[in-house]
Amino acid sequence: MRWFLLHDKASVFVEDDSWYLLVHTVCKHLQPDNRCGIYETRPAICRDYSTDNCEYDEDSTYEMYFETAEQVAEYMEATVMQDDLSQIRSPEPPLLQVVTV
Repeated sequence: MRWFLLHDKASVFVEDDSWYLLVHTVCKHLQPDNRCGIYETRPAICRDYSTDNCEYDEDSTYEMYFETAEQVAEYMEATVMQDDLSQIRSPEPPLLQVVTV
């Protein structure tokens, strides 16, 4: 999640113990009249999308909301014991040898 938040116009929220990525950009195929410019050949994720459970008009808030990688790091430090952090991180690779010619 921290990697996603290092990119522009992204945020992460948590709801019911599930983490979600929000990408705050407009589809490059959206036409000026807000219709899909590739409707007949749109990807499966667009075909499967439904507004049945849309929360657009609700005044709900997220359980947790992160806008920066630093916020995620602070959350992890506050909620995960330091001993457990070693289990979720990859070990540091050995240094490469310096070759001189």
